Amino acid sequence: MLKENLSSPQDIKEFLRPLLFGVAEADLEKLAKAAVVQLLAANTTICHEGERGNAVYAIAEGQVDILKRMDAQNERLLGQRGPGSFFGEMAILQDGTRTATVRTAERTLLLKIDRKSFLAVLNHSPSLAIRLLVPLADRLREADHKAITELRQANQELTQALHQLEQMDQAKSAFIQVSAHELRTPVAALSGYAQMMASNPTVQATPQLQALTTGILTTTERLQRIFNNILDVSKIMSGEIQIHQTPWSIAVILKRIVEAFSQALAARQLSWQQEGIAELPPYPGDSQLLYKALYHLVNNAIKYTPDGGTIRVRGELVTDPQLGESLELAIEDSGVGIAKENLELIFEKFYHIGEIAFHSSGTTKFKGGGAGLGLTIARGIVEAHGGRIWAESPGYDEESCPGSRFIIRLPLGE
Repeated sequence: MLKENLSSPQDIKEFLRPLLFGVAEADLEKLAKAAVVQLLAANTTICHEGERGNAVYAIAEGQVDILKRMDAQNERLLGQRGPGSFFGEMAILQDGTRTATVRTAERTLLLKIDRKSFLAVLNHSPSLAIRLLVPLADRLREADHKAITELRQANQELTQALHQLEQMDQAKSAFIQVSAHELRTPVAALSGYAQMMASNPTVQATPQLQALTTGILTTTERLQRIFNNILDVSKIMSGEIQIHQTPWSIAVILKRIVEAFSQALAARQLSWQQEGIAELPPYPGDSQLLYKALYHLVNNAIKYTPDGGTIRVRGELVTDPQLGESLELAIEDSGVGIAKENLELIFEKFYHIGEIAFHSSGTTKFKGGGAGLGLTIARGIVEAHGGRIWAESPGYDEESCPGSRFIIRLPLGE
């Protein structure tokens, strides 16, 4: 069909007649007189998503693409319309904005009927409403079927990808666990030989040899801590962590932790405070694992608190809506804090806050190095005890140091 074949209202009326079968002759004439013929080149945008609907279009020749904007650069093809199809009526019927962009896929001949003329006929023509609603219903069924098909396909692809990721994660965990075991053995031997050297009278009488031996011992101890952390994470990931329940005093566990960090606290001039710990009842948990969890949380507080800051541990009994009667421990610091968007991410493996000094000689120095496993281990241990752990902070700021707060809740049971 050429543009010349729609050069008069009579031609347009005859074109619309089969498309709007049953519409009164007078209404057909009104629509035909209001229609404007447009011949558009390929890749011409007819209407934009989000703009107010001001016209209804009928395709006489050619084809258009219906597109949905996904982001600033990408669009998704929802469907195509060919000769005899209408588009743009939904925005007018709903008195709203257009939900998609329409663009010509090839040279296209259109009839454009303005909003006012279209509504004037629609208001007193049930036949026109029916003729428009039938294809609309067909398009909705088509869109629904397409969406279900795509969703089913996406679910299958997601399930397959998840299965592959699980296999990769299992392989990675096995590799890490085996590697840590294999590396820990020679490091343990190296540490043993270094200890023997350190007790040798010749080494003790030679300052240079003594310094070298001390350096070897310090390095091997750090490697052993890293390997142990890796193995702990591996057990948590594989669900192999075992709890040996025995009533233990939290105060005793914290005393051991303070002793372990006494030199770091003194060197950094960090103030240690405890509140309510002595009043806590014995907790029926695994003392070694609880020691590890609290050790990592205190180490984290030390690492992110500037020299001269404060670390405070509070203890109390609370009623948790999920756990019931529980023992709560809160480890607070006056450190750099945590950005709100990172409050969950910090418990993920290998995650760090801010720029870490990876070449730091110790994990207790301000923003010192580390593998980023401590909080992951702490969470795994707490959850293995049936408890909950989370972090709170106003935000991250190295100047004002708003601090952070890690809360542990452990159920007391019956």
